[in-house]
Formats: sequence, structure tokens, C-alpha cells
Amino acid sequence: MAAQTARAFGATEVVVTDIAPHRLDPARQLGATATVDVTATRLADAGFEPDVLLECSGVPAAVDEAIRTVGRAGRAVLVGGGGDVVPLPLTHVQNFEIEVTGTFRYANTWPTAIALTASGEVEPDRLITHRYGLEAAEHSLTAAARDRATIKPVVCPTPS
Repeated sequence: MAAQTARAFGATEVVVTDIAPHRLDPARQLGATATVDVTATRLADAGFEPDVLLECSGVPAAVDEAIRTVGRAGRAVLVGGGGDVVPLPLTHVQNFEIEVTGTFRYANTWPTAIALTASGEVEPDRLITHRYGLEAAEHSLTAAARDRATIKPVVCPTPS
């Protein structure tokens, strides 16, 4: 979703990283210009230096490593909800004059999300891998732990 949204807002180069290689093919199909399997290639060795970084995992070690790739006067946006405390590579942030900010990804986003989806610039349906009825809502929350092919499970009032 972040890659599609970045492209919709004018990003010309979008690099997506993940620890699950099966997520990288959909990322390429939906607008990523490059992908990196960080289980095979260290982020520091991937050869890119983003101006803007969207860190969506929230995993403390990933946040630290990702911020270290941001170039001079870049911006790191912490999207993923991780723990209350994450390491901040302060020397890199200061030396490279990086702006670090967080975002509450649900605040005031619905009108823009609806417009991007209606225009076809963002295609959330292409990321849905599982659909559950309301009676299986709790089961849907652990779908990824049971099935590594899970990308986005959705709970529907009536399963389709």
C-alpha cells in the first residue's frame, strides 16, 4: 500500500524491502521500481540512499537499519507500529540532518484513500489474500502466523 501511495503522489523511484520474499512480487507488480529481500541482502549493501523513507514494519532493528540508509537532508517517516521504544541512530540523524517523524496512519486518511482507490491509482484488492466472515475475525488476526502466503486478510460481514 505504501509503495502504491508513494507512486500515486509522484515518487519516481520506489524501493520495497521485506523479510518475506513472496511479498516482493506483488510489490513489483504494484509499482515498486526495485525490491530487496533483506534476508539475502543487508540493507546497507543494497545500494540505495532514499530521500524519503517510509518504515512500515515498526521492528526496532529494522527502524535502526533503515534510518541509516537515508541520505543527507532526507526524511524518515515511522509508519509501522512497533514497541514503545526503538533505537535511533542519533549520530547518523544529526550528521545527515535527517528529519524523523511518526505518523498515525489512520488520522484523516479516509477521504484520500477513497479517492486514490476510486481513481485506480491504488489497488488494495490486489493485496487481499484471505477473506473471513465475522465469526472468524479472531482467527483472521493470526492468519500470517499460520500461512506465510498471507499478505492482507480481510474480515467481511458476508464472505465472498
